[in-house]
This record gives sequence, structure tokens and C-alpha cells, in this order.
Amino acid sequence: MSLALVIGTALGISVGAQETNRQASARNVVKAWAQTGHGSGQDSNIQADSKANPPGAKTPPPPEKSATPGARTCSVEVNNYTTWFVDIYIDAGYAATVGPWGNGEVYPPATGSKFYARANFTDGSWKFWGPQPFTCAQSGASEWRLNP
Repeated sequence: MSLALVIGTALGISVGAQETNRQASARNVVKAWAQTGHGSGQDSNIQADSKANPPGAKTPPPPEKSATPGARTCSVEVNNYTTWFVDIYIDAGYAATVGPWGNGEVYPPATGSKFYARANFTDGSWKFWGPQPFTCAQSGASEWRLNP
């Protein structure tokens, strides 16, 4: 038993719990496990499957690229804990692809956005996560962990 733990225990201080609470308040982590889908029908969680840019799209910049700080209300880091390429959709529109074991930060257009993720396979099957709603405060940060 370490000296810090002995002193902390004698004083009634839980050092580990303080650290955990500090980390938990900094980021909302949502863990999700893959579900399996089959068939060729339309997936109701995807409206725009195209990776092409729509003409006249006006996606606001992330805070570090914005002329007006605080332009974004929320960011979500998508952490891919799988060996698959996973397409990410926000409010049923394509947002990004995260590679195997990769991660990336996306910025939903508004709090209360629904996230959906899907890994497609060559046999016509797929794995999916969500839909997962994300609501966060001004300049809030969340993490969505995609597990196999």
C-alpha cells in the first residue's frame, strides 16, 4: 500500500475517486456495441449516403478555425475500437468515415443530434451502432466508443 493511499485513507480522502470524478466531468463517454443487419432494403437511419458535397453546403467551422470563438456548441470524438471502416451519420446525413482503430472529432450542427454508425461488408451484411443522441453544453465534449 502506498504512503499516499495510507495518508489519504487515514484522512478519509479517496484519491482515486477524486481523479475518476474529475475525468468523468471533463468528457461524456458513450460506449456502444455493434448490432448486425442484413438485406438490401433502405436503412431508415440513413437519408444521405453520398460522400459528395452538396452545392451550397454551409457547414460551420470548428472552433479552432472559426473567426468567432465559441461558434460550435458541441464536439463528439468518435473512437473506433474495431477492425472495420465505419461510416458516421449525423441526423441521417453522412458526416465522416473512421478507419480501423482510428478516431476523429465531429461537430454536430445542434445539440440533440442523433448519431448513427455503420460498417458495411462485402457479403451484404453490416454492423451498426445507434441511433445515439448527443446533447452537450456550450463547448461541451463527448466521446462515442464503437466496440465490435
